[in-house]
Amino acid sequence: MNIKRNFETNCKKTGFWIILVLSIFIIISFIYLLTPLFRIICWSGILAFFIYPAYKFVKIKFFKNYKSLSAIFVMILFIIFIIGPLSLILLNFYYQLFSFLQNLQPMTEKDFSQYLEQLKNHPKIYLIISKFLSQIHIYLPQLQDKLAEFLSNLIQTGLQSLKDVIQIIVSFGFQLAFTLITLYYFLVDGDRIVKEILDLIPGEPYEKQKILKRVSLILKGVLYGNILTAIIQGFLALLIYFFLGIPQYLLWAFLTVLASFIPVFGTSLIWGPLVIYLLITGSYVKATILIIYAIIIISQIDNFIKPILIGEKTKIHNLLIFFSVLGGLIKFGALGLFLGPLILGLFLCIIEIYKIKWLNQTNNNQNYIEN
Repeated sequence: MNIKRNFETNCKKTGFWIILVLSIFIIISFIYLLTPLFRIICWSGILAFFIYPAYKFVKIKFFKNYKSLSAIFVMILFIIFIIGPLSLILLNFYYQLFSFLQNLQPMTEKDFSQYLEQLKNHPKIYLIISKFLSQIHIYLPQLQDKLAEFLSNLIQTGLQSLKDVIQIIVSFGFQLAFTLITLYYFLVDGDRIVKEILDLIPGEPYEKQKILKRVSLILKGVLYGNILTAIIQGFLALLIYFFLGIPQYLLWAFLTVLASFIPVFGTSLIWGPLVIYLLITGSYVKATILIIYAIIIISQIDNFIKPILIGEKTKIHNLLIFFSVLGGLIKFGALGLFLGPLILGLFLCIIEIYKIKWLNQTNNNQNYIEN
């Protein structure tokens, strides 16, 4: 009898391990299957997070809860008012970046003395720079060689990437089509997807809703409070750069968006050198306008926008945002601008779940034992 029980127990254990190994293998295979679609799924999820409030409003107000019609209508508006203008901006950005790299080419063939000669029309600046160069004249040949090498590599890499623009456009077209299809289902089935995820989390319904509310706050803090604010700062910078006639204004506006994530200095890392450029070229009025506009509007706008978008309920340290954006750009390219902070948000969400679910429960048990 004992032999039979032991045999049945061993069979159950063996069966459990077989099922476990097969399950892990299937899960890994499924993840591997979705790997080529990783960027499409991520872009669709990020867009759905931004667009879902508009979809929900349209569904209730205009289409009487018809999900498919509401999703199609919102996506058509998205294509007309977002993707269309954005495509034109990207083409213009490509042209300006190409022009910028071409303008860098002569810099690899000149030495510092030639640049210094060009500043003689501005005596004060010429005097300051000439004094500085006289202090480091021993190192000037080495600096010239290093600068020429760096610029040559930068130009070659940039131009090679831009030459593949046709391939990039074709690839972008396919990815955009699949992204829109995925976005449609994320909008239509968004509530069901969230419900399925909540069902996988152990705990009482009120605990799950508490966790979901906190997760939503953190993600809004990351995506709305930081990324959307950075984009608005970039747009405001674009307006003034265009108005002042600064060359490659789209490129500088994009760099302003990236610089807004850098702690302490922020956007001043971009508009500051542009002010110096305008002063060197003798555009004193433009330089004055830019510095006043930048200090009052570009640098301060986040103090007004963030409370409106996310309120004061969640605050995420700027250094964490900076590292998440930098790491995201290095690992995922342009997608990393959104995906890096999104991963940070999910990481903070896991910490919040741990606090709510386990630490509170542990503290309650300790209080119960003490009482």
